[in-house]
Amino acid sequence: VSSVGYIPAAFAVKKDQEQRIDIALEPSQVQLQEVVIKPSDENPAHTILRRVIANKPANNREKLEAYDYEAYNKIEFDLNNITQEFTEKKLFKPFAFIFDNIDSTDAKPYLPIFMTETLSEVYYRQKPQSKRELIRGTKVSGIENESVSQFMGDMYQNVNIYDNFLVIFGKNFISPIADGGKTWYDYYLTDSAFIGKEWCYKLEFRPKRVQELAFQGEIWINDTTYAVRKAEAGIAEGANLNFVQGFWVRQEYEQVEKEVWMLTRDELVVDLNVIRDTGKPNKNQVQGFYGRRTATYQDFTINRPKEPEFYEGPEQVIVAPDTNSDSDAYWVERRHEPLTKKEATIYHMVDTMKTIPRFRTYIDIINTVVTGYYPAGDVELGPYFTTYSYNPVEGHRMRFGLRTSNQWSRWVELETYAAYGFTDGQVKFGLGGKTFI
Repeated sequence: VSSVGYIPAAFAVKKDQEQRIDIALEPSQVQLQEVVIKPSDENPAHTILRRVIANKPANNREKLEAYDYEAYNKIEFDLNNITQEFTEKKLFKPFAFIFDNIDSTDAKPYLPIFMTETLSEVYYRQKPQSKRELIRGTKVSGIENESVSQFMGDMYQNVNIYDNFLVIFGKNFISPIADGGKTWYDYYLTDSAFIGKEWCYKLEFRPKRVQELAFQGEIWINDTTYAVRKAEAGIAEGANLNFVQGFWVRQEYEQVEKEVWMLTRDELVVDLNVIRDTGKPNKNQVQGFYGRRTATYQDFTINRPKEPEFYEGPEQVIVAPDTNSDSDAYWVERRHEPLTKKEATIYHMVDTMKTIPRFRTYIDIINTVVTGYYPAGDVELGPYFTTYSYNPVEGHRMRFGLRTSNQWSRWVELETYAAYGFTDGQVKFGLGGKTFI
């Protein structure tokens, strides 16, 4: 008879007889030698990171011959650092109702003031490289102005995490999965779980040195393809981006046609302020802005390029609105996701403000200061800063100019001016125009 941990023993049994046998085994004495447990020589996060880097060519969408998809972009601007003193200013007395919409759930109380939605079709070809975007619909709540639109362009940050360097507001940040990422980041394997139907590893990362142009955050890695499934990151403390005090990005990827992992959701938040936040209450009361962008992508077509003629010419964005794209019903049907209650409130608030005559006056003044032109229906007068000037040839010079506005046409802009120099006694004039695609 034997048993683990006891000395085996033998007992006699009588043949063909009923009997009872009580068996008692003597415990064995086992002297264990010293056991030493050592960790692996490699950080487990580095093992996963190495496989992610090795599989980047297979998982990066840039490997594809061609692809296209439908994109839905939603951009919101919020005025932040809203204080009680700010809300009680006489300037805002006619619009006091807007402060009922202040959100205090963030570190800085903020007031949503502007939102735009865009639905478009994007076409990409690898060789020769070409990109086209067809804008199918745009809905704007807030100030409609070309200067504002140009500023909004900075919200369309093209962050492809598979690139070694990510250009953020004109500066190169090192990607957390860059080929030489271990030189810049510390990595930690902190979790593993299902995301959807995929088992994923969670890697957290942070810069090795302060003031580096690097991120801190986390990425979830698929355990089979070692593709990025989800990423959340912000700029590290100390990074200098001029007026940008904070920058956060969140991305989600899904496998398309078993061919590649495509970006399906992209969220971006930017904190803008001309004065850097001290982190101390009541020490930085200058109002700044939150810029928020949410983009979703769907209806992918992979490796089925269009005819070569479609891609000819420089990269461009073409406005080709669908029928009824200005209607509420169009957006209810075509949005990739419904508006939140807060977002719906922005449309209602701005529509209400537009019914107040003084609001239009304030907007005209702001537009004049920013653009140099004063709106007057189908035309805009200006720029005001060239009305008077002086030079040795013409002496005192008076100039009057105007250009057509968006109200007259969104696709064509005509401009003209006339000027007179009091010293040379000559009248000058000019005429020009632009077209927009």
